[in-house]
Amino acid sequence: MMIFKGPGGFGRVLNIVMCMVMCVVLSVIILSTMQGVPGNETLPIFTLLGFGVSFLMSFCVGYVVGDLFPALSWGRKLCDAFHIENKIAVHAVSSFVLAFTLITLVSVSCVWMTNAQSLGLDACVGIWMMVYPPLLGAGYLVILVILPLAMRLASAISGFDPNGPSPQKPAEGAVEGALS
Repeated sequence: MMIFKGPGGFGRVLNIVMCMVMCVVLSVIILSTMQGVPGNETLPIFTLLGFGVSFLMSFCVGYVVGDLFPALSWGRKLCDAFHIENKIAVHAVSSFVLAFTLITLVSVSCVWMTNAQSLGLDACVGIWMMVYPPLLGAGYLVILVILPLAMRLASAISGFDPNGPSPQKPAEGAVEGALS
């Protein structure tokens, strides 16, 4: 499919893969945390249906967030601004910016969507504050590990390597230059 080719396809595949992985992590942590709240131990919270609904909702929100907010680029720009050149440090900082952006926006959105009408804003804030620290910690660790693998997969599927040589401009007067 052409929608998965080139630089745009690379970003799309990377977004899908990272959303799938992060939504599994988000769903497991949120559901297990809520299941463990005193009084909730016997309620059917962490079920296959609950997981499916949580995954689908967080994936829909996460895909939009990943598409609208170029957090990985922001992380690299932050590294450039602080003159961080070490590859491991760049990866750690970029992963943190990605984790912070994605997890914050997705978790706030999902907690609000599932609880605002029935529990109100105060309860939403309380629930989010309870689940956010483990979400951010686990999400950061998962992104540190998964991001390089997801980038390789996105590169293989899209045929685009963001670390490869930039495309050369055609010589002046060349047919390709005149048509583009």
